[in-house]
Order: sequence, then structure tokens, then C-alpha cells
Amino acid sequence: MIITFVVSKRAHARALRDVTRRTRSYKLSLVLFVALPAVILAYGLLRGEQMGAFILDNLGWLVFGPLLVFVGFPLTYRLQVSSLHKNNVVIKNPQTFELTSDHLSMRGPLHNSDLKWDAVYRVVETRDTVLFFISKYAAHFIPKETLRPDEIVALRQRLTELLPGRVDLRADLNAAQHAAA
Repeated sequence: MIITFVVSKRAHARALRDVTRRTRSYKLSLVLFVALPAVILAYGLLRGEQMGAFILDNLGWLVFGPLLVFVGFPLTYRLQVSSLHKNNVVIKNPQTFELTSDHLSMRGPLHNSDLKWDAVYRVVETRDTVLFFISKYAAHFIPKETLRPDEIVALRQRLTELLPGRVDLRADLNAAQHAAA
């Protein structure tokens, strides 16, 4: 199976987001920066505080964490991707992923890389991307926006054949086949 695409900044930022969301540090930051404000509010309620004054007194703690997670992180992804696309000629060219029975080949006009399937830690399908993890925190990706529905179904089938037990698909294969038919 051969898939060729050009990586858009939007698709790249989504892939970076999808990889980051699977890291322990991101999950920890969610707990710390989102749950902490909830705990602070619950504490104020349990103490019977005047909530208006309590919120104003703790506004920094209540706003900073969620703002960081839901605005700061996505902004960081976009800035990082923008910098990559400005300074990396490889990304601007069409990328070709070839899935054979032996390996995953990734190539373009300026690069060529072959990975044996044993080097692929796992494959995860998200709403926007198919991630080929080569470690717990690093992945190559195919943006799903570049694929037709029948190609997504074929890719799911091929990955399930090639990597049994290491593929986490977003939708049930049978449901996807019926939807494409």
C-alpha cells in the first residue's frame, strides 16, 4: 500500500497534539493544572466561603492552569510547527509512505527511511491522524485528511494484518467497512 501526501501546518500541529496527549507529562499537567482549580473551588465551597470574594482572591490559581493547558499548549504546537515548516525543506515536499509486508518506507525527494515493523512500537489512529510510534513519545504520522474513506478502511485492514496486537484503531473495522461501502 502506497500513500502520498503533503503535510500541511494544520495536520502537522494536530499530529503533534495527538502524540503529546499520549505522554505521561501531558496527563500529569492536566491533573495538576485542571484538577487543582477544581480542588481549590471545592475547598472554598466546603469552607462556606463567600464564593465571589474567594474566586477573586484565588483568580491566578483558577485561571492560569486551564489557560496554560487549553490555550498555551496548542499555541506552542502551532509555533513549533510553523518554525519547522519555515526552516525544513523536507516537510514542504510530498511524503510517501509505503507499507510492505517487511517494512514501513517513508520517502520524499530529499529523504528515504525504512523501518522494519519490529521498530514500530504501536500504531494509533486518532480523529485526525494515524500515528506510527517508534517509541513511547515519538511518532511518524499520516494525516487522515489526505485519505479517502476507502483508503482509510484499506489502511486499517493492512495495519491490522501487519501488526497484530499493536494497532489501536479509532473505529471498529467492520463498522468502517460498512460505512465505506
